[in-house]
Amino acid sequence: MRRHARTRRAAWLVALSFALTVLVVPPASAATLTASLTPGSANAGAQTTFTLTVSPSQGSLRSLSLAAPAGFFVGSATSTRGNPNVSGNQTVNVTGLSGGQTLTVTITAWPKCTPGSANTWTLNAVGNGSTTYDPVTLLTDVMQPSSCKLDFGEMADQLTVPPATTPTPVVVTVQRANGSTDTTFTGPISLSIEVDPGNDDATLTGGGAPTTYVNGVATFSTSLNVAGTGYVLEACNPTVNGEACNPLTGDSGQFLSELFAVYNSKTDCHGGSCSASASVAQQVSTTVSANGQEGTSVKAGVFGVPEAIPGGSGNLSNLDCPGYDEITEVISSFNFDGSGIKTVVDVISAEQMKQIANQGVSFLQGCFGSSLPFTDRSGNPAVFDETLGLFVGLLKDCPTNKKNLASFAPCVVSRQGGGQGTGLFTYIAADKDPGGKRS
Repeated sequence: MRRHARTRRAAWLVALSFALTVLVVPPASAATLTASLTPGSANAGAQTTFTLTVSPSQGSLRSLSLAAPAGFFVGSATSTRGNPNVSGNQTVNVTGLSGGQTLTVTITAWPKCTPGSANTWTLNAVGNGSTTYDPVTLLTDVMQPSSCKLDFGEMADQLTVPPATTPTPVVVTVQRANGSTDTTFTGPISLSIEVDPGNDDATLTGGGAPTTYVNGVATFSTSLNVAGTGYVLEACNPTVNGEACNPLTGDSGQFLSELFAVYNSKTDCHGGSCSASASVAQQVSTTVSANGQEGTSVKAGVFGVPEAIPGGSGNLSNLDCPGYDEITEVISSFNFDGSGIKTVVDVISAEQMKQIANQGVSFLQGCFGSSLPFTDRSGNPAVFDETLGLFVGLLKDCPTNKKNLASFAPCVVSRQGGGQGTGLFTYIAADKDPGGKRS
């Protein structure tokens, strides 16, 4: 019996020894890839053509995947063989590979807007059969100058004294050269006043720093302290703009907002709303006002004005500036050349000019109705006429030493005598001002 026991113990030891020998067999090692990505650097936000070259150390490729660095936007890809495609503007995939050892992939991409080194691409590949490959990392430096831009959202009109509710925000988006948003951008963005239509005395009462900053979008809660129409803001980041930001007057004026107005209070807003996108017919009437003279009778009326303005119940024929007689027998020409202003030239007949004392061209004034607030000839805010739904007042004169008058509109450019005793009255209005004019 004791001999039989020893025999069973020996058999168990042999089986255990065999099992341990099977478990310690090492796995096969992964193959490697030889890969390069050129160029090794690219300007921030600029369209760049990258070339990826891949060669396996053994076996052949079946597919590959190249993930772009955070903040890069991949637009397209082509390859010398296989089926390339781009997923989520972030990953280049090439499938259906067969034959050949070296593969070349051409990629069109836009780098992020923040300069810096060692932006990492990650390459993974699958081989035919049982071949596996180690991942490869490739690096790209992002350099200056920047081709990125700071884009303003639609500008709503602002209030000098915001109501209890949150004021309409100003939104600035950080974009690459192709208009895509760089959601990884975290650099500072500031606002400044680029164009002040008044006496350059307005300030940003809420400050110029964003209140929130999420995924490449900066949101500002700010307002200006002086009412007027024709304001323009500039957004600035030193890297994107390529120069230091001046918090008072802006810098070279690269990234600008649309023209917008600033109201003194909610009651000043057209139709009870402070939206600059109020739907009002784009129309300019064609009459000029002469300085009223004692005992002078001049026909009153208008030419080519709309019957009504949304938000107002009255007819524009009721547009009037007290103390002035209207002239209607005029020939009017209209021009807009893309400069941001509309130019109107009214020719007053010699007969009408004779009714003005001494044929005085200097007496000609313009009575203007606008859906946007403006400063009148006396330096006061134009009065809001509830019946017309317009701000009404005499046009101020444009400054004579300014090349670009867009920020000063509406205003009178000139009063001149024309041929054969006629008079010429030239004025400008903002491109987006949908108000009417009667003179």
